[in-house]
Amino acid sequence: MAAREPSYLAKCACGKFRAELHGEPFAMGAANCFCNDCCAACYYCDEKAKKEGKKNISMSCGDYPGAGAAISCWLLGDMKVVSGKDQLRGFKMSQKSPLCRTYTACCCTPMIYIGQKFGPRWRAFNLNCITSAKDGSPLKPEMTNVMGKFALKEAWDKIPAGEAKHDMIPWGLLPRVLGVIFIPWLFPGSQITVDEEDKNIPGLFIDAATVTEIVTAETYVKAGVKVPKALQEAK
Repeated sequence: MAAREPSYLAKCACGKFRAELHGEPFAMGAANCFCNDCCAACYYCDEKAKKEGKKNISMSCGDYPGAGAAISCWLLGDMKVVSGKDQLRGFKMSQKSPLCRTYTACCCTPMIYIGQKFGPRWRAFNLNCITSAKDGSPLKPEMTNVMGKFALKEAWDKIPAGEAKHDMIPWGLLPRVLGVIFIPWLFPGSQITVDEEDKNIPGLFIDAATVTEIVTAETYVKAGVKVPKALQEAK
């Protein structure tokens, strides 16, 4: 059987991390998430790159305070990391967070959001890292802007006219998302087989409880967004 050809490639700025993506994005395809965590996570990775003197590919959807994170969601069966698994570093937005986000050690490019140990059967990639496998052109899907309830007004107002805007996650997406999460438990035969070597890779299947790199409240403040209660209580 001929090898399955990827539709897109996801690569970090320096190229050490590389993943093949097949077909088209899952669910809403692509979105700019304006929740406080995503905005702070973008700032965290970009500042890390600056401090280490590295050139990364930012996940932000714009160069202004409070810009959302540009993400593209892919089913696990449609993605394959072909190099650079060892470059992925996990971090969390609070000590108790069940979600692991990642950046690459080589160039501090935010990459895969949000890996949970045997969690949802999809992963969110940094949209700005994805290009066509055929001609290298950037993936430019129709954009949806979500979590406006938490967005800075100045940032939310910068969204181009014509792009969809939602205060939360669009209701129309919930059946698809919930189906992907719960089908494996309803139909055991649909479980994804996990390679032993991937079980502890940040962003793939690692247990978030083992991740020790935690973002501080200061990051949220510098990013210009609200500090979550979990970090306020941790002070």
